[in-house]
Amino acid sequence: MGGKSWLQKATLAATWAMVAVAGNATVLLPDGFATTGHGYAEWYWLSSPGHARWEFLSIPSGAEPYLAVETFLCLPASAGAFPSQIQARFALAGSAGGPPQAWLARLDRVQVNGTYALYFGQLFIPRRTVGSRLVVTLNGAELGFPVGVHPYSVRVAAAVGGGAITPPAAPASGPTAAPSSSTNSVRRLLPPCESLESAPFLSPGTYQGALGWAGPGTVPAGKGVYRVNLRAGQIVSVRVEAGGPCRLVLLDPSGRPVGEIEGSSWLGLEYRAAATGAWGIVVVCTNGGPRFDYTLTLEVR
Repeated sequence: MGGKSWLQKATLAATWAMVAVAGNATVLLPDGFATTGHGYAEWYWLSSPGHARWEFLSIPSGAEPYLAVETFLCLPASAGAFPSQIQARFALAGSAGGPPQAWLARLDRVQVNGTYALYFGQLFIPRRTVGSRLVVTLNGAELGFPVGVHPYSVRVAAAVGGGAITPPAAPASGPTAAPSSSTNSVRRLLPPCESLESAPFLSPGTYQGALGWAGPGTVPAGKGVYRVNLRAGQIVSVRVEAGGPCRLVLLDPSGRPVGEIEGSSWLGLEYRAAATGAWGIVVVCTNGGPRFDYTLTLEVR
């Protein structure tokens, strides 16, 4: 089995494990995901100075004093031998206030392929320090080795009814169906637009655009603004591969930013729509420099 195929299957297995409800715990998947990592086989690969961020907007209240923050990470063979356990430091920030806190997670090896290994670990966080919202950040500069993350690499298990949290089973192995994709591989040109009110609607697919200044006699293109129709509960995934520094922003139907990531190579945002309507996608040239091309890939599921 090829490395990419195994990664796709590992992604699916990890997702199934995360969707399952263990005991009397409610399992929460991220409402938002952003990363500067390089995308490959539905994973994003972090190294210094890359980072990834998962956002949970509706942490339920409950009598249980702790939340379980559970993580899956993927290690490539290029990082060396696969140890039985790795460590990763996460920054956690909640709506309860205060600066982000650093938490060290120990992750055990749960799946191995000749090219990659999958690791799983848990952190038990006092509920009072979290509140109703939680942001989990992983900084590649602190790892010391390249690592793969996924939009569902982090989940939260919250006990309901005052009971204890039951740890989930490790991801299932064995044959699985390859995940389907709504993305059209044909690249289409993005029409220029800088106004949300007149922004064209995009369908899932891959698009080619350009930002920046093309030289004397031309008007700089500072940003590209587009829209996508979403139903409540759908997940939108936007990936930008840029030849220069830019910022990717996702807007809800009211125009409020709900996701933002900045970089100069690979940018990714994934978000679960909380409302039906026209959501905005904005790609911004951050330094007003020379013209550069970028590719935007949109998926909806």
